[in-house]
Amino acid sequence: MQRRSLITKVPAALAAGWLLGTPARAAVNSTPIDAVAEIKALRIPSGPYAGGYELAPNGGLNWYFANLGLVAIVPMLGAADLQSHVLPYLNLYLANVNAATSTIADIELPYGRANTSVFKKVASDSDDAYASTFLSLATRYVVASGNWAWWESNKAALKNMAYRNLALTAKPSGLTSVFQSPRSQSNSSGYLMDNCEGYRGLRDFAALLRSRSELHEANYYDLLASNTAEGVSRFLFKAPAQAFLSSDAAPALTADFYPGTTCQVYPQAFGLRELAGQFTAGWNYFNTHTPGWETGSYDPFPWAILGYVAALRGQTGLASAQLATIDKLFAANRRLVTINELGFYQRTKSVLAGNLSA
Repeated sequence: MQRRSLITKVPAALAAGWLLGTPARAAVNSTPIDAVAEIKALRIPSGPYAGGYELAPNGGLNWYFANLGLVAIVPMLGAADLQSHVLPYLNLYLANVNAATSTIADIELPYGRANTSVFKKVASDSDDAYASTFLSLATRYVVASGNWAWWESNKAALKNMAYRNLALTAKPSGLTSVFQSPRSQSNSSGYLMDNCEGYRGLRDFAALLRSRSELHEANYYDLLASNTAEGVSRFLFKAPAQAFLSSDAAPALTADFYPGTTCQVYPQAFGLRELAGQFTAGWNYFNTHTPGWETGSYDPFPWAILGYVAALRGQTGLASAQLATIDKLFAANRRLVTINELGFYQRTKSVLAGNLSA
């Protein structure tokens, strides 16, 4: 699996004019991005996917990236915005989940907002990461809104999602396979990035279940999260090199920006507390092999998650430098700062402002 399969298509997309402008980091007058407002502005206004969110202006609906963008701004929203901007999305997602598998297909909108009724369903980039990031978003929404009626009405669907995508796909190693059967027959790898997101989704879901006294299932999903952390530590962390493999199918460590170095920060980004002793090793490997990442020189997209981890680590200079880079990129080529990037941009700003739980 290509963790960012849409993004790996950027050269062709650029050639076709899908992304207007140039990804070059030229000198551009820019102001700080209002990430909350920009994410709100990506809300699809009409058609069968009204209430969903575009990846970028006049882009398609990638549920995984939308989850990552929205989960970051839930703490920033008041009660009215939670009901108008998050709840409809949650309901739309669940309405589009395959009832038999609890998986979901992404949506291409070939005419963008010019005609939101024309669409094409395309296979998702993963099963595990889509489910886990949605679980994190749903639980964060319920806690923030206090909408326990929604929880009671939808908890069975959420439990199916967790069980089918994160329990049944778990390997003996504890790592989760990226796809359910039959797609797992062509790719059953356990990816570091996915499993970190899976860990977070499981912990968030278990915590909400525990708060509702559903202790048996809370313990079950907490155990799965612990198994995931153990699998990452035992099978993906290479002590001699002090770095993580990108997946259990990767033959060796690499210095490639994606996934070789960028994956190194995911255990800290998603709070795998059992691996806290390995956070610095991953961070050092990432910085050693991709110095200057904060200038955006390695990829057309900014990878705002990197600045978020820098902020978590108290590297305020690096985090602030990447925010400035993203501000300039946003002004020069708006569509390269996608909804997930806006989410991690906002989380970086929140951590720098003193909110370490962002």
